[in-house]
Amino acid sequence: MTVGKVGASIMSVACLAVGAVVGACSQASTPILAEEVTGEWCSGGGDLLTVEAGGRFDLVRLSRDFFGVLHEDDEFVEGYLLGRDYGGVQPEEGNGSWTFGETATSPRVRLEFDKLGSSVSPPSGELIVRRTDEGEVGLFGYESDPDEGYTVRFLRC
Repeated sequence: MTVGKVGASIMSVACLAVGAVVGACSQASTPILAEEVTGEWCSGGGDLLTVEAGGRFDLVRLSRDFFGVLHEDDEFVEGYLLGRDYGGVQPEEGNGSWTFGETATSPRVRLEFDKLGSSVSPPSGELIVRRTDEGEVGLFGYESDPDEGYTVRFLRC
């Protein structure tokens, strides 16, 4: 084989390898659209979140984990806040409006509660939207540092 043919063969293999990597990378970074977050979402803790196309959401069967995410501090929720804002009873449901937006790191769904249990001043919450290893869209809530892993994960019901 001549040097020219060897070089061409190496170049062909390199192009195929780069093409495969670039293709895989572009597949993994498929943008997530706002329409993909509408529908029913279930968490492992039992939450049921219904995100409607018109910008409204309903949350039923609120879990202890997601309640902690909404307030960003589980210890604070257990004591003073739970007694002050909810009459000592963890709320079971809520509703409000949602918005979808991009940040520098990932898309997010912002939940603005009109009502959460008996609270007169319900919190707002944020869920990070990303694809799972299987390529499905998921909604992830973090109580504190995302490097420690998600506290609650919603997948399609």
